[in-house]
Amino acid sequence: MRFFWRWPWVATALAVPALAHAQATVSDEATPAAIATRPRATITLSNGAAPAGGSSQPTATAGFVPEFHTVNSGDTLWDISGYYFENPWFWPRVWARNPQITNPHWIYPGDQVRLLLASEVVSGGPAATTTISPTRGGGVRIERSAPRFPRGTIFLRESAWATTDDISYSGSIVGAPEDGMLLSEGDQTYVEFERRAPNVGESYTVYAEAQATQAADRDSGRVVRVLGTVVVDSWDAHRHIATCRITESLEPIERGERVAMIQRQFLPVPPVANDRDLTAHIIATPTVRTFSGSNFVVIVDRGSEDGVRLGNRFFILQRGDPWRTSVADQGRGVRVQEIDRDGDGHVDHAPDASNSRPNDELPVEVFGEMTTIAVHPRTSLCLVTLSAHELELGAPVVMRRGY
Repeated sequence: MRFFWRWPWVATALAVPALAHAQATVSDEATPAAIATRPRATITLSNGAAPAGGSSQPTATAGFVPEFHTVNSGDTLWDISGYYFENPWFWPRVWARNPQITNPHWIYPGDQVRLLLASEVVSGGPAATTTISPTRGGGVRIERSAPRFPRGTIFLRESAWATTDDISYSGSIVGAPEDGMLLSEGDQTYVEFERRAPNVGESYTVYAEAQATQAADRDSGRVVRVLGTVVVDSWDAHRHIATCRITESLEPIERGERVAMIQRQFLPVPPVANDRDLTAHIIATPTVRTFSGSNFVVIVDRGSEDGVRLGNRFFILQRGDPWRTSVADQGRGVRVQEIDRDGDGHVDHAPDASNSRPNDELPVEVFGEMTTIAVHPRTSLCLVTLSAHELELGAPVVMRRGY
């Protein structure tokens, strides 16, 4: 009994000094062990690619941080920050980068959470990466690699091809918080989309129509002049208005300009054997010009609806005698007879050409080749890989089965 009354005093005497120097941390966040066992969301890379196979496990390499994270069930800003930045106490900074999140305790599956600011992102290719490593004092160090592209990648900068669907789903700049008529890189804009709901982080091209198509037998699209690029920062589904940043401005941008998702980068495509015979025509060029040649991009009026696939080859044809055609077009036929053929000082008459055949009765020759690098429903973009002479708008091209 004496021992029973002595033990609490001894225990209290030992515990009080320890409590005097203790520091308690109260948190309603999950423990690191609980965070490690939670399912992870699919990562949305900065170039829009998703992991192959649809796996819910992250496929990012150690230290890689994407521009956006797609929220999955059970995710919190606490564990998202802990996974990507190796510091869960980074969550207030992540919250500050997402003004659309009004309450940090309520994020929903499918939400896009911005992890990197625009200045921290290297855009333009799948090889562009941003790595973040912790520093002393709880901060982070951001390192950006230069973007790399496969050899042969094609870029369209000042002009591009917009399909009818691109144009019909385009939006328009309806306002801006800037006090100025002309907008440029770094400015914010308000873009209204009536027929589509953009995702945060998507890039859109600001454009103006530039060139009509020629020899097209249906409405296939338009060549557009690129004015700049905007990136979606937030989306108001109730008002159908996106808040965007201008990340590229080739020309001054005004309110009322059209905005659309237009493909302007084309990766190298290996050749694929044609599985059908098909006739098409060159209806436009992204860069406004009358003639084109090797290594230029042209648009033909046949696409996926006609069975065209990436890597299919079109052959550029020629029928007839081009010299006779050019002489006839220029009205210089009389000069053909004013030639001293035998060098005797007298003009000789031209040989009798009365038996010459019309152009449509002469053989067809192949003088060029093109490879399909992008396919739309009604049109395709092709890279001219070989051309013996210049190409004109309206020129016929064919696909041959087995080639």
